Amino acid sequence: MNFYKKNLREVFGETLVELGEYYKNMLVLDADLHTSTRTFLFKDKYPQRFIQCGIAEANEFGIAAGLAHVGFIPFPSTFAAFAARKALDQIYMNICCQNLNVKIPGSYTGMTATECGPSHNVGEDIAIMRSMPNMRVVDPGDNKELRSVMHEIMKIDGPVYFRVSKAETPVLFDDDYCFEWGKGIVLKEGKDITIMSTGIMTGICLKAAEFLEKEDIKAEVIHMPSIKPIDEDLIVKTAKKTGCVLTVENGRVIGGFGSAVCEVLSKEYPVVTDLMGIGNTTIKSASLSELIRYYKLTPADVVLRAKKLLLKK
Repeated sequence: MNFYKKNLREVFGETLVELGEYYKNMLVLDADLHTSTRTFLFKDKYPQRFIQCGIAEANEFGIAAGLAHVGFIPFPSTFAAFAARKALDQIYMNICCQNLNVKIPGSYTGMTATECGPSHNVGEDIAIMRSMPNMRVVDPGDNKELRSVMHEIMKIDGPVYFRVSKAETPVLFDDDYCFEWGKGIVLKEGKDITIMSTGIMTGICLKAAEFLEKEDIKAEVIHMPSIKPIDEDLIVKTAKKTGCVLTVENGRVIGGFGSAVCEVLSKEYPVVTDLMGIGNTTIKSASLSELIRYYKLTPADVVLRAKKLLLKK
């Protein structure tokens, strides 16, 4: 797999500038993190449409709600940890309950806040945001998909939460790829087991599938960028095909992406399942590669869990 040598947050900042040219009512709000999140690129290009709210996330999201009320499309930008925890009441009461057109980028998601410390890492943002009324949730897998997601969220009215990991990822998609709501993508066909992932974990799952193939185990790899709405039809179809599903995510498995998949399977077509991600613990402070090893989310770890799951079929 070739690497597109840009961090996801760089593409986020560049795409904000790109969107700003076409959507004159688009505003970017910041919580004193514009260098980290790369929203300074929008600030430099459109200073009159950039609002510095300071380290006051609750105020930031309240302001975003007010701006959406009068016709603007605000992007209140901050770390995912602060959006999901510090400003949750404002997001719920002021944005979700009123179904306002606010686009929420959660930066440094999951393990990708790395050395910023446990307070900045967040594993529960998917679980929190997908439970919010009217909220759509997306976790892009590579730079091309992130750019496509950002273009697509401008075409719908209503709140969206999308993850912006601080990471470089393998290229998953061609230049003509277009993100679709509620659609997963089969990246590798298989018949023995389904490995389903979202966000930056998809590259790891593809590598794990390569290792499994060497042992004559055909894994179907599915990337699910749209977590809410989720592709129920594809989940059921692949479960009927392989008979077991392993989910992998850059976040907490309690209520997260894997839980969303299990909700579909338990209702429509129960099969043997297992969930990989962060468990009932805080996320430690270390480099991303160290954290992936520590929480046993490497391709080799995925292979081991897949083989254990196959024994239960």
